This record gives sequence, C-alpha cells and structure tokens, in this order.
Amino acid sequence: MSSKHIPARSCVICRAKGTKRDLIRIVKSPDNLAVIDISGKLPGRGFYICPDSECIDRAIKSGNLARSLGVNEIAPSFWEDLREYAENFAVNAKLKLCSILGLARKSGALLIGSDNIESFNHKILLIVAKDCSEGIKKFAESKQAIYPDLSIKELSETVGSKGGVQIVGLPVSSGFAKKIFTLNIERSTPFE
Repeated sequence: MSSKHIPARSCVICRAKGTKRDLIRIVKSPDNLAVIDISGKLPGRGFYICPDSECIDRAIKSGNLARSLGVNEIAPSFWEDLREYAENFAVNAKLKLCSILGLARKSGALLIGSDNIESFNHKILLIVAKDCSEGIKKFAESKQAIYPDLSIKELSETVGSKGGVQIVGLPVSSGFAKKIFTLNIERSTPFE
C-alpha cells in the first residue's frame, strides 16, 4: 500500500520546503491587499512564508512578498498581524509536540532517559529539554535531536513522569517521529 503524496510548498523568502501545515499561506485579496489565509482555502494564487521572525524581517526588507503577490506595498498592520500569527503558529507546534509525545508514551514507543536511549539499537530522534545538563547536551550532540522550548518540568509532565526528564527518544522509523518532523521545531540535523 503506497502512502498518499503530500505536495511540498516553498517559502517565498528562504525557499525552505514544507507542507501546507508547516508554512503560512498569503494571498492577494480582490481589493489588492495581502491577506493571511488562515483556512488555506481562499481563492487566488497563494504564496507561503515560514512562521519565523527571520523570514518575516527578510520579507519586509526585500519586498519579495509584495512582488510575488503583485501589490505595490504591504501595509504595516499586515506585518504586525503576520508576526502575531507566526508566534501562535509556534505555540501550536509546541502543543502538538506535547500531544505526540504523550501518545508515544502511552503506546510504549517513547524511550525516556539516556540509558534507555543508549541501549536501543536503531536510529533515534531525540527530544532534549532546553535546561538539560551539560552531560545530556554532549550525549545529544552526535545524534539526531530537536530542541523544543520545553523545560525539564514541562517535558516530565508531557510524558507523565514525576522525575526530571531531560531527554526522550523515538525510533526514527516510527509514525510519531515522522509526525514530529512535520512540526516547525528547531533541530540539529534533518532526517536522512
């Protein structure tokens, strides 16, 4: 059984590729204004931008988004709205990550702690707490890891542990890891 093809989109600023869920769609309204397409279903040619402040800053400076949309200029209020929407986009990614980790824990797919991860003999995606120890940072350096904005306390609560969980892992081949990869979360290396 083959998996469904999901078309890739590209950020009009940095050219990073992602799915519709990874990027923010912008369209030109009938009155020639730039509009954030929250539903993803507005008519017209859509252009995508990464939900991070760096791409938004570059879009403002370069004027590429305005040119792509075919408008003379984009109102400052649009940029304010886009920044706010991008911040919420990141919050939603964090909530989705926590949900995925909780489900992985319940299904028994989540490896908790460096000892459990070290003894696993397959490729692993690591999720590392932002306030982890230097030893955990060194352990994660040479491995495939993401660094979400989760503290030890938050990571512990997410996986249902009372202890200080600093690092968790998922087999790269698992559906949970693949789902996490679709989220916009900083990672040290992309999937191979």
